[in-house]
Amino acid sequence: MGRVHDILTSPSLPLVVCTFLRTSGTVGIMKTIGIYLEDINKSLGTTSTDLGIALGLLNAFCHLPAPFLAALYRHHSTRRLLLISGTCLPPIGVALTSMATSNAQMAIYPSITGLGYCMVNICCIMTLHRVAKENYNLLFSLGLTGYGAGMVLLPLLAEFLRQAYGWRGGLLIISALMAHIIPVGMAIKLELDESSTQRNGFQSVPSSLKGEECNTSTSQDITDENRDDSGIFRRITNSLRQSDVYVDPIFILVYGVTLASHIVWSGWHSFLVPYALQRGISVRNTIIITFSAAIGNALSRVAVGSLTNSLVKPVDLFLLATILDIAALLCNVYFVNYYAMLVTTCISSVAIAGKAVLSQLIVRDRASSQKYDVAFAVDQFFIGFGMILGGYLSGMTADHFSSYNATFKLLAFIDVIVLLLIVVVRCRPKAIPV
Repeated sequence: MGRVHDILTSPSLPLVVCTFLRTSGTVGIMKTIGIYLEDINKSLGTTSTDLGIALGLLNAFCHLPAPFLAALYRHHSTRRLLLISGTCLPPIGVALTSMATSNAQMAIYPSITGLGYCMVNICCIMTLHRVAKENYNLLFSLGLTGYGAGMVLLPLLAEFLRQAYGWRGGLLIISALMAHIIPVGMAIKLELDESSTQRNGFQSVPSSLKGEECNTSTSQDITDENRDDSGIFRRITNSLRQSDVYVDPIFILVYGVTLASHIVWSGWHSFLVPYALQRGISVRNTIIITFSAAIGNALSRVAVGSLTNSLVKPVDLFLLATILDIAALLCNVYFVNYYAMLVTTCISSVAIAGKAVLSQLIVRDRASSQKYDVAFAVDQFFIGFGMILGGYLSGMTADHFSSYNATFKLLAFIDVIVLLLIVVVRCRPKAIPV
């Protein structure tokens, strides 16, 4: 009972639950729009390229604003507002999407959902990094198992609601269910840890200093507060200048791995459902395929968290997952069979989900502890850029060749590039300071 009490009262619990709801909502909306694609196409004339842009923007706004939001997070006075606003925006964005009357609105409204999830992500991960300590890998991976739950539960619900209420009614009801993240966000304790605060990208003066040094620090803080309106971009710039990229140039390749691997992530998640439907697989069997993917997704994230907590280096697992993904994607293209697709989808899901976690763990392992917030924010930016590229390129390729087979061949080719980059990163480990 004492162990259960410790878990329930742990400051990490609401962070893990909030991350779970965020991830399940993100991927669930992507799959839901895929289920509703035919109905949306009849209503708005949406093409695969339009869908790719809409889902790419959703994913992009889940990550691209991260450097700006990370700078805001450093102000204690904005943290609570940032978190609560972030939990409110996703259901609002989905509700507005249900009322869209043009392709432009279909692209813009999901972006509101993405922006909200980005706010939640920054607040949760930065806080978890501080409170979880040596259990970070495991707790981080457990939160990301929401991707697996969202892949199967929301499409099932979406198909049920479509039969009764149509695609607009289905999205509206789902938006109401997504509002459960709001009370969870309110339960998160954002500790006002002065040692974690920095001004204009520089670490604050330690509190142990007395007299003139303390007065100088206080005076400088007051001056910096007066510059807040114009200093936010200076703070971001100074943080980037002090980041590990200038000390460890291999970070550029690490971010290249992040960019390319999330092009694959976005393309695969955006067009898995339309790909299955194009092959003549029924909606029922397509949902079974997403269920297979969800199982692989959840198991992969838990396994990654457990293995990297003490046994295996994230970069080694990432290398293995990339090879596995290339093989699964090519088999998916050349073996046109429902049962083959069921198996290859599960394998791809294991690999892609694992890489999504591992890329962020590689960044955390390589970054200095005191500069992790900068490394994480830049990594999130490249994730967002990769996702919008993945959605756009995958949709455009499908439209150009009139087949999603071409899209999945493209994803396999990009994975080969990922493999080459991660081999270089693997051969150049982080330098140990003397």
